[in-house]
Amino acid sequence: MNKSLELLRRGFESATVKTPEFMAFVRTFRSEFTKELKSVGATKIEISAGHFYISGFFTSASGQIYYFSLPDVRGMEFVSTPKLMYRTAQHYRDFTGGSNQWIDIEIGMAERMRLK
Repeated sequence: MNKSLELLRRGFESATVKTPEFMAFVRTFRSEFTKELKSVGATKIEISAGHFYISGFFTSASGQIYYFSLPDVRGMEFVSTPKLMYRTAQHYRDFTGGSNQWIDIEIGMAERMRLK
């Protein structure tokens, strides 16, 4: 997750369209977060990029579905420890599932997530 953090700390130009810098970040985050999740046995990983945010779903090794969201990344260069929100979900369209939980974006974060 080091490359993702480095890109977050550089900051992003605000625009009405997804900028090349943001899309480079999306590719890097997708690669690093997928690797994190697979290290704990997660499957069916779906990652989508919105207008300067990233969200998606994955299934834990035990079969529990989770939703995650990295909110608007513009301005995150001023945040000392960027965090990712995640929560349980009933299905891959459940955007209101369980209670929100937050995890620091860092290497080994998937191991520290309290996945059921």
